[in-house]
Formats: sequence, structure tokens, C-alpha cells
Amino acid sequence: MSINRFDLLAIGGGPAAQKAAIQASKMGKKAAIIEKDPYLGGGCVHYGTIPSKSLQETSRFYRNLKLSKLHGLQSPQTATLTLQELMFRASTVIEKEEDVTREQMIENRVTTLTGWGTIIDAHHVEVTDSAGRKKVYETENILIATGSSPRRPTNENIPFEDGLIYDSDGLFAMKKMPTSLAVVGAGIIGSEYATIFSHIGVQVHLFDSQSRILGFLDEDVSGEMARIMQQSGISIHVGSSITNYKKLTNDEGYELTTNKGEVVRVQQVLISRGRLGNVDNLGLESVGIIPNDRKQIIVNENYQTNISNIYACGDVIGFPSLASVSMYQGAYVAKHMFGYPSVPVDAEEFPIGIYTLPEIATIGPTEEALQARGVSYGVGMAKFDTITRAQISGDQVGLLKILFDKQSRRVLGVHIISDKATELIALGQCVVNLKAPIEYFTEHIFNYPTMIGAYKNAANDALLREK
Repeated sequence: MSINRFDLLAIGGGPAAQKAAIQASKMGKKAAIIEKDPYLGGGCVHYGTIPSKSLQETSRFYRNLKLSKLHGLQSPQTATLTLQELMFRASTVIEKEEDVTREQMIENRVTTLTGWGTIIDAHHVEVTDSAGRKKVYETENILIATGSSPRRPTNENIPFEDGLIYDSDGLFAMKKMPTSLAVVGAGIIGSEYATIFSHIGVQVHLFDSQSRILGFLDEDVSGEMARIMQQSGISIHVGSSITNYKKLTNDEGYELTTNKGEVVRVQQVLISRGRLGNVDNLGLESVGIIPNDRKQIIVNENYQTNISNIYACGDVIGFPSLASVSMYQGAYVAKHMFGYPSVPVDAEEFPIGIYTLPEIATIGPTEEALQARGVSYGVGMAKFDTITRAQISGDQVGLLKILFDKQSRRVLGVHIISDKATELIALGQCVVNLKAPIEYFTEHIFNYPTMIGAYKNAANDALLREK
């Protein structure tokens, strides 16, 4: 095989491209990833998953220092957290992740091509390096895994250029810690940052044009999370759109006016209004691939575009835009394109983790979805303030909700709010995917005391409601 020919060329350096290339290499195929930046990891490592979760952990640690008296400790604590202190852990973790990613590519014999990848036709990709030099590579298959970027509404006159208004990628260029922050958009990213900043003492206003925050979640979970946010000091403005951004004198911040006539003054603003696929200048038009209005690439159940040997996965295809799902999709794509058996996973079988404080994690349909489908279902609920381990640790905020089919008895969904939600969901995921009955939780022994005990309590509550 020619040095310029590959079995798989993946455009992008994030989780989806990495896992596809590694999987292909493990199957004896020659794979390469094309990354425009000199470092690997994509938005996941540098703007999204890794840095935001690092900020979450720092915010959690800072909050827990304030709770030290709960354990009878007199722990010294600074009155305020500086921006440098908040960002310190994130920068350390990013650097480590870059090293780990590059080592994985080397260990798995994946070639890394640094430059901008442009599709010429279904079997050729041109790579342009930083010096403008161009080289064409031949390939059997192409994977587009270029990720996404924050959506900047063009018709709302949002003055991003003023240095006090950010999108989620630009947040890490923040020059000083604000005392007040408006977050516009109460989806996953907006809600995560709202709680991160609130727990380090920033006054946060959270705006959303919908009737509730995180509107795609189970209504009980969305409502409980809103209540928890408000208790932590976040001011929630639902059904509210910003109609005017007025800059205050001496760079003191912005005065925001909503469609309801509300006027709020804040030092800085974070716009979190969704994301668009990174598809510009990829040469999609040369092969007849047409993205949708959110610049996302349309694929079938096997992540193939309308061109059978060109695949797309990860954030560039849209929902659920989670690093964990992108990794799965990348490995799946590699197996499918080379004829290896692979079983697609239904979207409702993806676990969703939201790294707010406390965290949210779900798997399976919401109660509202089951109602719409006409399913005869049962509900069980446990509050963490009734769980012994939570009382010991102080993690008493939140709930665990189980949904099950009354006829088959199988567990259909689990929805959790807890500081440990993204870890706790693993048991629910196993039970849902293995189609186990609700009685699994009541008939088996779990370590005591543990946070897992909430499953048993919720299951007992579900069975009690049936009587």
C-alpha cells in the first residue's frame, strides 16, 4: 500500500475520530486522523468535556470546603476564588490529556496528519498544512468527525466583540472573575456553567425562552433541578428572551432587557444557545453532501451519509453530542465500514450525564414520553435525604426516579439528580439494557450504607404504589 493511501481517513482529532482510527488499526487496517491543530483531542479536550468538568470539580471542591463544619472541621478557606485558581486544574488536565491522546495514536499505529482536510471526491482528501503546502491522500473510506462550535445568533445583535460577552468556547479567555453573570440558554452547557459559577460565589441569572430549564428531561427532574438551583442562589428567568444588550460605562458590564420587560445588570454574559456542526470548507459540495440548517450532517442508522463510503459521527451529526456517545459511534463506524459485526444501540439506551452541581444522569424514556406512547407504566421515587450514606457524606440533595412497564415488569428508565449521578447511573444502565424487572432491586442485596441504596428505596416505593 502506498504511503499516501489509507483504508480510513478520519477528519477531526476528537473522541469519535480517535476511536474509529484505533478500532480500524486493531482490525489490521491502515488509518489516519487529520487534525487542523498541532494538538489532538478536539473540542472535547480543549473547550468542552474535559475543561468544563475540571471546572465543575474545582467548584465542587470549593463548595465542600464551605461544608467542612458539617463534619466538625474548622478548615481555613479563602473568602473568594480567583480566576487563576478556578482555571488551574483545567489547564493541568488538558495538558495531560493531550499527552495521553498522542501516546494512544502512536501505540495503536495511527498516523496523524496535521493540517486542514478537504474532501476532493469519495476517495481523495487534500491536507493543507500551516505553511500552505498541500498533499492529496487516497482512502477507501472517509469519516467526518469535525465536531461543533457554539451557535452565535446573527439576528440578535449580540456584541461578542466587546470582551464581556462570551460563548462557551470563548469562556476560557475570560480575563477576570465576575461578581455577577448572565447565562443565556438553560440547556446542558448553560446549566452546567450556571451551577459552576454559582457555587464559587458568583451571582448568576439563568435565562431561557422555554417554559422550563433542561426541557428535554423528565419533568420531575427538570423541576427539582430548578428548585435546587434557586436554593443555591441562581435567579431563573424562563419564558424570557433578551431583547437588548446595553453596555454600561467603564466596562462595568451589561444591562439586559427581556421580552417581559425585566431589566438585569451583570458584569459578564455567557451565551449558550446551541451548537452548529463544523462543516464549512470541508468540500462537502464536491461529493453532494448537504448539511441541515444547523450545519449537521444527515446520516443513516450506520452513520453513513448519502455517499456509502463517507461516514459522519460525533457532534457534527447532532444529538446527543456527548463524548461518550461519540466514542461509541467512532468504534461502530470502523466495524461497519470494514464488514465486522456491530449492533446499533438505540438512542434511548445512551446514558446522558449532565455535569451540573449536583449532577443529572438519565437513561431511557421520560414519564412524559411513556404517556405519549400509551405505555402502562409504574413510578418509584427516592429522595437522597432519606439515604443513610448521603446523610453521612452530606450529599443529601437530589432524587432517583425509576420507570417500569407494569405488564412486562422490566425497568424502562432511570433519572437521577445527585452529586454522584453520573456514576450512579451505571447500575440503572445495566438493568435497563439487560431488560431486568423492577423486582431486581428489591430481591438482591446491596452494600449498606451506599448511595446505591436509593435504587432499592425507589423500587420499594414503586411496588408500594401498586397496592
